[in-house]
Amino acid sequence: MVKRAVFDSVAQEYDAWYETEMGSLVHEIEKEVIFELLKPQKGQRVLDLGCGTGLYSIELAKMGLKVTGIDISEKMISYARKKSENLGLDIRFIVQDAHSLPFEDDTFDRVVSVTALEFFPEPTRALREAYRVLKPGGRMVIGVIGANSPWSARYEKKAKEEEDSVFRHARFYTAEELLSLLPEVEGTAVKALYFPPDRENFDRDKALAMERQGRAQNGDDAGFVAALWIK
Repeated sequence: MVKRAVFDSVAQEYDAWYETEMGSLVHEIEKEVIFELLKPQKGQRVLDLGCGTGLYSIELAKMGLKVTGIDISEKMISYARKKSENLGLDIRFIVQDAHSLPFEDDTFDRVVSVTALEFFPEPTRALREAYRVLKPGGRMVIGVIGANSPWSARYEKKAKEEEDSVFRHARFYTAEELLSLLPEVEGTAVKALYFPPDRENFDRDKALAMERQGRAQNGDDAGFVAALWIK
């Protein structure tokens, strides 16, 4: 089991990445993919699985959904709570292991998880738990860092070079591998993030052009993969 302290150590710097020019575009692209699949609607109950510092929880709460966010890291949850309180948002954040959810069957209209499943030691168990608490007709959307991509290669390099890297605990997935984690339910997958993680030479317009080309070709080197399952 991955220790909570592993993620506590990166809680403070997590949001800073999304405030960079590249990180902002990455978030924009990933969010577009996630929300297109999730189709969130005002008033729905949504579970944010591995919510981290609450990026998606806050976005969904702003849209009028009733959000519950869970994460194994107390520090991540602490940051998420502070951010939501400062914004006047009513979000329920819980320190909780995703492999054993404290909710009844058929509780949520939507379940979402973004770049968290990579760190789950038993991903199929966690997905089955998430699917269990999803209402019939509900949508579950899981986004992960894509395997065999420049992005996963970058994180694999960090894992080798940095002894305290959280990516030492990560496993990356192709679209096919992600869908195979819940074989009893038919799902679909979308691929995105086709520009490389080159901060020094980052150019937004060039990155968007590469993104359009990559999407058109539907290449297997996507840095982000999202899967949808409907109950």
